[in-house]
Amino acid sequence: MYTKPFLLTSFANFLVFSFLNVFNLLPLYIQSLGGGEAEIGRIMACYHVAAILCQVAAGGLLDRWPRKPIILAATLALVGVAVAFALTTRLGWHFYLLRLLQGAALALFGTINLTLIADLAPPGRRAEAVGLYGVSGLVAIALAPAAGEQLLRAAGFSAFFWASALLPGCALLVSWWTPVPSAPPAPAEGRVRFRDWLVLAPILLPAFQYGMANTILFVFLPPFGRLVGLPRVGPFYAAYTAAAILVRVAGGRIADRLDRHKVILPSLLGQTAGLLLASVLDATWLLVLVGVLNGTAQGFVFPAASAMAFEAAPGGRRAQTMAVFNVAVLLGGVLGATGFGWLAESAGYRPSFAGAGLVLGLGALGFWGAVRRTGRELGGGQPGQGAQA
Repeated sequence: MYTKPFLLTSFANFLVFSFLNVFNLLPLYIQSLGGGEAEIGRIMACYHVAAILCQVAAGGLLDRWPRKPIILAATLALVGVAVAFALTTRLGWHFYLLRLLQGAALALFGTINLTLIADLAPPGRRAEAVGLYGVSGLVAIALAPAAGEQLLRAAGFSAFFWASALLPGCALLVSWWTPVPSAPPAPAEGRVRFRDWLVLAPILLPAFQYGMANTILFVFLPPFGRLVGLPRVGPFYAAYTAAAILVRVAGGRIADRLDRHKVILPSLLGQTAGLLLASVLDATWLLVLVGVLNGTAQGFVFPAASAMAFEAAPGGRRAQTMAVFNVAVLLGGVLGATGFGWLAESAGYRPSFAGAGLVLGLGALGFWGAVRRTGRELGGGQPGQGAQA
């Protein structure tokens, strides 16, 4: 499994996700140019909007287009985004355009790379492969924002953006030298029947919940932690990342040895418990426990659910299926952030975290019900027994 294409693709993913995560500091630049909270929200949301629209619009074509040119074009576009930000000195409409381009390029890169990893992996080790590939993104989450913040303090915004351009630039070179195996034959012309896509519906529910839980915790724990008087929220991110990496490295094959749903369901319950515990947060040890619970759940649910979706792809449309899966994750993030923000402003943080936990619990119950109704046809059987195209 640890072939040259796998390792190089994972390294390119680390570079691109580092680029994505250093741009979590973009609100500081917008603020320095006179932008308010509302404008920061609109500009940052453009990324998610573009990522969703791009995958909806292009999903049906990704199984027909050659993969390497898409990856190279996406990384080149990201270089252009960073350079454009480095050259700008005033806040304007171009910030919205650049975030839209950034979201579209990252959506294409992420979908094609994830499909490539699933193709490269042996059928009985797909969840393990996706999990280990995802470690590169988790390491980027842990390292990139801190490194970017240090550079920003030492050299300012212009140097920050020029340096960030090196990340997709290096990813472009790595992707250029990555041997990409021939893709499976393109699916036959014609539409896949709607009822053939319905098999994905229960699989998309864990993707949606994963996106919702992660976004709520990553966006709203810092202000809530400050509100309840915690000295730092950094221990949450450290615990989350460490747990997710440990699970993917040490337990990566569990989702391939068991039925996928036997891994996903406990993970959804772990996410639920994490959000419920957040509602009673009053000490650092609870913060760490929330991080461990949700990091462990993330380490299991994303690889298992994405492998399940890949194997259940209707009509051989693997890249299109992974695009749909990513859209479910993004929608969970968008709806989780906006819905939780509205609820927290109206009712306060503690009731909102409790309410979000109950929503996740209902989602876990819905997934369990779908498993009971459809059984192994859900696409999560033993290794190699999914609905592979």
